[in-house]
Amino acid sequence: MNKSCVRNGFSETGFVHRVEGVDFSDTDQFGAWLSKAAQGAGAHSAACIRMDNPLLKQRVEENNALVAGWLKDGLHGDMDYLERMFPEKSAPWKTFPFAKSVIVLAFTNRWGDPEATHPFPAPDKDALLGYISAYAKETDYHINGQAMLAELKSLLGEGVQVEAAVDTKAVYERLFASVGGLGIVGGNDLLRVPGRTNVRVFIGCLFVDTELPEVILEPKMPFACDDCLACVKKCPTGAIQFGEPIDARKCISYLTIEKRGVLNREEGSMIDDWLFGCDWCSVVCPPRDKVDTRIPVDLEWLLKTPAGELRRLIKGNAASYAGVTQLRKNAVVVLSKSKSPRARELLQWVEKNTGSKLIRDQLTACEEEMRFNI
Repeated sequence: MNKSCVRNGFSETGFVHRVEGVDFSDTDQFGAWLSKAAQGAGAHSAACIRMDNPLLKQRVEENNALVAGWLKDGLHGDMDYLERMFPEKSAPWKTFPFAKSVIVLAFTNRWGDPEATHPFPAPDKDALLGYISAYAKETDYHINGQAMLAELKSLLGEGVQVEAAVDTKAVYERLFASVGGLGIVGGNDLLRVPGRTNVRVFIGCLFVDTELPEVILEPKMPFACDDCLACVKKCPTGAIQFGEPIDARKCISYLTIEKRGVLNREEGSMIDDWLFGCDWCSVVCPPRDKVDTRIPVDLEWLLKTPAGELRRLIKGNAASYAGVTQLRKNAVVVLSKSKSPRARELLQWVEKNTGSKLIRDQLTACEEEMRFNI
């Protein structure tokens, strides 16, 4: 590129050129820079897609038809926000009208790392336990993902318009990641990436107002998901079925996080001893994770610790999305299935001391389950 044509960070062809020594109109140079910049920010891998990419348009149209049917069949349960967000997700060119390119990051947030930390105190050996998904370790992945995208924005320089999305905006993140070649979407609807010992990554998208060179990777997977089906076989509730859309109403993660009302007997049975999320369809994605990285939580501690103290403790943790009342509601369900006298005593304490209508209603709904277990 003729550098004399660069004005205010943009060339006459529309390419950004802000990083010293890197010609952003050169695909190889940009690709090498993007990989280094993404890994320097803490990401596993990165791709860049032009918003006018014909494959992107095709994949969005195909996905829209699938999602429309999924919503029509009510498989999203009580997640009404997915219906509200569908028009925006279905037309990213209108949702991000300024965007000419999108940079997509895959990052782990130490999901699956046995050494990853969390704020919950270690329970005693004889404690009544519930479990929180391993992805709630470390700082909330939304926060870390936004920080990585912000670092990329700063590297692009001043004057560039961007919008970052990490799971909370109307974006088909997994679709963008798969179009960019970061991996493939597995039967559990998670992005499965090469070069990792497990499937567990998160996705961030940075929509940019500049026509950047495309960086499309070629994921070399050791085998196809159709040859494995471990996630389908391990799902304890049947939420995942081969060749069919996931039924969120049977998914433990949905039931413990998104289902904000009272859980009925069937739903309570499905969540087993989970308080937040579920790891079973992710830890079995080969090579198998032989370490149980769930977070054990002392249910008596969870129910008796002052709510304000709990909120301060989980601030900045993914479990804060559910909130204290939701975690306690799930704890009541887990306890109601126990035959331990200590569980009964703890539930009686909750009934006398809770100020939450939701928890009182859940206690009432669980009375039948408790009678069944006597």
